[in-house]
Amino acid sequence: MAEALAQQLAAHREWLRTQGTAGTRLDLPGAQLAGADLRDADLRLALLPDADLHGADLRGADLDRTVLSGADLRSADLTGARLTRADLSGARAAGALLHRATLVRTDLEDADLSGADLTRAYLVRTYLVGADLRGADLTEADLDGVLVDRSTWGDLRVRDATGTVVSVEDATAADLAQRSAAVGGRLTSLDLDAERPEDALPWRWADV
Repeated sequence: MAEALAQQLAAHREWLRTQGTAGTRLDLPGAQLAGADLRDADLRLALLPDADLHGADLRGADLDRTVLSGADLRSADLTGARLTRADLSGARAAGALLHRATLVRTDLEDADLSGADLTRAYLVRTYLVGADLRGADLTEADLDGVLVDRSTWGDLRVRDATGTVVSVEDATAADLAQRSAAVGGRLTSLDLDAERPEDALPWRWADV
């Protein structure tokens, strides 16, 4: 299996290099890749919806515009991975390691990120609508215009995180640097490190 995957990755790299005139695009919906070694892999534009990547090693991988919707990324190591404009909608990524990952315009709608390590991650206009972030660690994360409608937060660690989270519904924002939250169209002080910083619209706080 490892040899076949290596050949498919090589064909995908050739497809990328020639802009589609040679090689073959990696198109593996539902692929069984649990525990796979994909360190520093070039997976740009790959199609991996519903793939099983549970526990896979994706450290330093380039996943720009990769389709991973519905994928199983539980406990996967994506440290330093680049996920710009990737589609991870509905992905199961509980306990995933996303330390220093780049999540620019990444679609994480309805994704399960509970217990995920997002320390020092870079999130710009990341789409977290409906995402489950309970128990996630955003320590020292850099956020800019992250969309959080319907997302669920509880036992979330945000110490020294900076930037803004935004609601599409009411166009208000919360400044994490000031530990404030948008409530009813106005900015209200909220300590996200508190035991129960509840009722913090536009996101939903839930006990874990």
